[in-house]
Amino acid sequence: MTGVAVVAGGGEHTGLAVALRLAAGGCDIALLERELTAADKTAGRIEESGRRCITVEAELTDTRSVGVALGQVRTALGSPTVLVTCVGLGPMPDGLPADESADEQRYAAVRRALRPAFACCQAGAGRLLRHRWGRIVIVGEPVGPGEHGWLISQPVLAGLSGFTRSAALELARSGITVNLVAPADCAADSRAPAQRPAADDSAGSYADGVAHVTEFLVSEQALGVTGQEIYVAAPRAGVPLLHER
Repeated sequence: MTGVAVVAGGGEHTGLAVALRLAAGGCDIALLERELTAADKTAGRIEESGRRCITVEAELTDTRSVGVALGQVRTALGSPTVLVTCVGLGPMPDGLPADESADEQRYAAVRRALRPAFACCQAGAGRLLRHRWGRIVIVGEPVGPGEHGWLISQPVLAGLSGFTRSAALELARSGITVNLVAPADCAADSRAPAQRPAADDSAGSYADGVAHVTEFLVSEQALGVTGQEIYVAAPRAGVPLLHER
């Protein structure tokens, strides 16, 4: 695995693990972030491993801003062929009243969570299309404990799922794959939030699992894997590491 990989939201948490894994596999890395403090630390770790890495400030909800950032990446490292976008699925404060104001806050939280994936993929797909080859991976961050985090994660995950499948169908003829990796405990089922392990208990293991799956999805071996939802959970949570629906 070689080339240039862009990780939007790769300064810390799951994105950090993904960026380090792709760099270890031979990729040069560009980190796109709204605020570069954490990204600069990650860049230092990647450069110590012998790979090139740059950080670029961008508003990840704005397609134009991301497009400008990708232009900077191309100038500094070359044309990217891999785009990984990390999407937060929450959290949302508990205790909101059951009224229209609370509903508006939830809708706004869902829009904020979905927008980076749409904006980054829209901007990145145009550049990947020029090469008629590329990998897009959308990564969902673990949701924090609490009822509202759980409620928000469901419409966010549904939106990401539909977008992933639509984008995969649209880009397949151009040799570009699009896949979604998300926390297993955010997959829609009948479990109440209290029955799920807290996200913090398995955050590290989840990040490692996502990095492993992402490394496969951007490889040549994953040429025919597109439009898929892959759910990752920490082994200690008592569920399989991978579950594909």
